[in-house]
Amino acid sequence: MLDLLIILVLVGIVAALGSALFFFVRDGGTRDRMVISLGIRAALGVLILALLAIGFMYNLR
Repeated sequence: MLDLLIILVLVGIVAALGSALFFFVRDGGTRDRMVISLGIRAALGVLILALLAIGFMYNLR
């Protein structure tokens, strides 16, 4: 179960990076959409670190 959640978060990180790149190319970085996408990516990065820490603490495989 934890493995699937980690994979989904990784896919979300890649999707957030892709959308930030799209907004950068489309808007030239003048709007806040790129910053919001990168903020979502940062939050997902914190989430994946927490999930990995939980997995190591409880020795989940």
